[in-house]
Amino acid sequence: MKRLIYGCLSALFVVSSTFAPTSADDGGISFGGSPHLLSGHPSVAMKSEAVKIDVHPDLISVDCKFVFHNSGPTCSVRVGFPDQGLGAEEPYQGEPLPTKGLKATFMTYESYIDGKKVPTKLVPTNDRGLFWHTKNVTFKGKGDCLVHDVYTLKPGSQVTDENGMYQQTSYVLHTGASWHGPIGEATITINFAPQVMPGPINLKSLASIPNQDISRLKWSMQPAGTVIYEGMCEPKLEGQTLRFFKENFKPTKKDDIHICYAYRKLTNMN
Repeated sequence: MKRLIYGCLSALFVVSSTFAPTSADDGGISFGGSPHLLSGHPSVAMKSEAVKIDVHPDLISVDCKFVFHNSGPTCSVRVGFPDQGLGAEEPYQGEPLPTKGLKATFMTYESYIDGKKVPTKLVPTNDRGLFWHTKNVTFKGKGDCLVHDVYTLKPGSQVTDENGMYQQTSYVLHTGASWHGPIGEATITINFAPQVMPGPINLKSLASIPNQDISRLKWSMQPAGTVIYEGMCEPKLEGQTLRFFKENFKPTKKDDIHICYAYRKLTNMN
């Protein structure tokens, strides 16, 4: 049984205006997330999702391991991994898509099935900012399958009205709702390199900001090391690491993780 994932407008991910810019002049953000199917699957479930995000000054590396269980007979499905950019990171900025050498926002992307590297194809959608890295996966009957995706991308950024700038990144969880039943468990770990967050982290939820509008936040009034988060739960903070964990849930857009961090003044602005 084969299922196509691209061209599904209902699955497109749009970052809320409170957290990500849409103006190419002010900033941009790119992100990936959970594997996605068009309309669910009757027997293949995501048992676990373990994602490690390493944040460096000029590069973010992401390592994603997904364990699936097929409770039915052997089947083949087409799976897509989201690659999306908004604002300045939107691919091609309204220009025609090239006929060769198509590229989205990821700097690198590789995928493995049960330890074996597999070829993938980049597919555009009706949303010019969203692309899918697609592959065909055969799920053996009554068994597990490990899908391992690794990618790198640039940190996002946003200019503030205080002549400052903060960085941002996101991880999409709701695209994983297309599998059979709930996700068994999901662990999203975000590690900040010392060059990015050299001191203690001051964790702050988006919900604690008036009107949940980060564009109005006075970053200059926040303690050093402030990190603002939104996501599936309150993360556990250990040193320079945030850990999100949730069990037995069907993710929605409210579960998608967004992080803003590393605010600094811009001295070359008038």
